[in-house]
Amino acid sequence: MQPQFTLVSTVFNESARLARTIGELNNQTCKPNEIIITDAGSTDGTYETLLQWKHNSTIPIIILQKERCNVAEGRNLAIKEASNELIVSTDFGCQFHPQWLESIVEPFKDPKVKAVGGAFAVIDADIQTLSAKAAYLLFNGYKDDIHEEWFTPTSRSVAYYKEVFEAVGGYPDWLTLAADDTIFGRVAKKKGYTFHMVDKPYVYWGRHTTAKAYNKEAFRYGLGDGESGINLRSTIGKCVDLGLRIAFALTLVSTLFLFSFKGMSLYYLLVSIPFLIGFRPYWYHIVNWLRLKSSKYNFMVFLYSIYLLESTRFNYLKAYYKGFFKSPEYRKQAALELKKRFKI
Repeated sequence: MQPQFTLVSTVFNESARLARTIGELNNQTCKPNEIIITDAGSTDGTYETLLQWKHNSTIPIIILQKERCNVAEGRNLAIKEASNELIVSTDFGCQFHPQWLESIVEPFKDPKVKAVGGAFAVIDADIQTLSAKAAYLLFNGYKDDIHEEWFTPTSRSVAYYKEVFEAVGGYPDWLTLAADDTIFGRVAKKKGYTFHMVDKPYVYWGRHTTAKAYNKEAFRYGLGDGESGINLRSTIGKCVDLGLRIAFALTLVSTLFLFSFKGMSLYYLLVSIPFLIGFRPYWYHIVNWLRLKSSKYNFMVFLYSIYLLESTRFNYLKAYYKGFFKSPEYRKQAALELKKRFKI
């Protein structure tokens, strides 16, 4: 027998995509018993559209509103209002296969399952701009190998009982915006919960069309990671790689400048060789491109993706520095407490 569940999400100025999202949720093969949405103070008609949906829906819908609340706070508010023990959470703005809710609720028929995470994908036909194609390569076609033992789901497709939410202490609403779902998942696993994996993607992630948007996204992720202090080791690795690439470029320029001094140019060339290790991300990226290349993801797209790799990593690192070192004291204390309690 299928357990009763509440679908929760947050919104802010989603009017451009809201009608599509509502239609896709109404067409699910498995209907939620309750829907709760927190609006963060939309000014584009989103809130009014949600109220109209509530008025027309045969499913009970609760629309909350708290101006300027972040995603974690909005999700916490919605979950605390839920009348069902089973929570399904997603991000409005995604697209949903009609069987999405059925796929993520089905595993809970096994009483041992307490949390479920779903895979996600992108719709290839929507990847049309040069920047979107380049990002497709950088994200490895949005298809990573997922293993249940280390799988941490994103907020795009996740479900769990309230006991998991309460054991974790809810989403970390002290963060500015990003990393809340990553921390939630990691803490849940530290508490002994395993996320059952739905490996067939039924949720489709809408992607940006411009390099500016991808750089802003990288900055947002870096800020959240820096504020929480997670992924510190990999961030240091990114810094080292970037430093080595810069050192290689400087020695190469010095070599060309001193070309007339044969001994000196050879010396600088030899000195620059160890710095080539900083180009490891390029090597991994080339391997991905060779697997994904086609007339759509051609050499020109690959070259542009190198630029996007550098610009997004720079923005991530800049934001990580800001989040890690420049956060208010209360946020630093929350991150320190998180690290002490859960070592994540």
